Amino acid sequence: MQNKTTYLKRLLAIYVTFFVVLIAGLAFDVAPGFRQGLEAGTTMGRDLNAQLNQTTPQSSYMLFNCPLRQPDAVMFETADSIRQVTAFPSTITFRITEPAGNHSMWWYAFATVGGSPWVYWMTVAASLAFLVIIVLMWLIIRSVRRSIREEMPLAKSNVWRLRVIALLTIFSELCNSLSNWMMNHRAAELVTDTAYAVNTAFQFNYSTLIMGLLILFAAELTAIGRDLGEEQKLTI
Repeated sequence: MQNKTTYLKRLLAIYVTFFVVLIAGLAFDVAPGFRQGLEAGTTMGRDLNAQLNQTTPQSSYMLFNCPLRQPDAVMFETADSIRQVTAFPSTITFRITEPAGNHSMWWYAFATVGGSPWVYWMTVAASLAFLVIIVLMWLIIRSVRRSIREEMPLAKSNVWRLRVIALLTIFSELCNSLSNWMMNHRAAELVTDTAYAVNTAFQFNYSTLIMGLLILFAAELTAIGRDLGEEQKLTI
């Protein structure tokens, strides 16, 4: 194979960059959010247990980052008298406490996010899809490095791995969009008679959809290139 050293160096650069970005993301984004979520979940768990043991049981749940249809201006006082600061909050988080129904303790435990276990499990599904994508990316990079080092054709498994990554990318965004849509609708119902107006439109990140389609396109190109390479070897 010509330029094997060059290919390996390029792939090594991608390999290192992938794990540097992954570690940085885990350290600066996922870990703080996980710690805050764990603390909030622990607090809500204690509150939920106490509320369900009351004479009139109560349940609590959170509705996160609900988009406001018409953000109200909020004025801030600053130490500098010549400067005026006005904020327009675009999202708001609600904590709802209401009388508990006839559901089980487990139902309320999983309903602390969004007021429904479905929201919780869609969030979990999106997180699991992200973890599977990381594992598949690592397997693809390792397989390509082996193919280059041993001068072997690309493994057929990389094609379905790329396809799975594309589908999981779209699936995770769909789960996030559906869970947000359900929380926004719930919030809109609860604040109907207040000064807040929640935007209940279904919001989908189309850049993620485009990324998923591009990965799927790359998978098909990989499959075509692999088939053409095998046909050429058989012809020779």
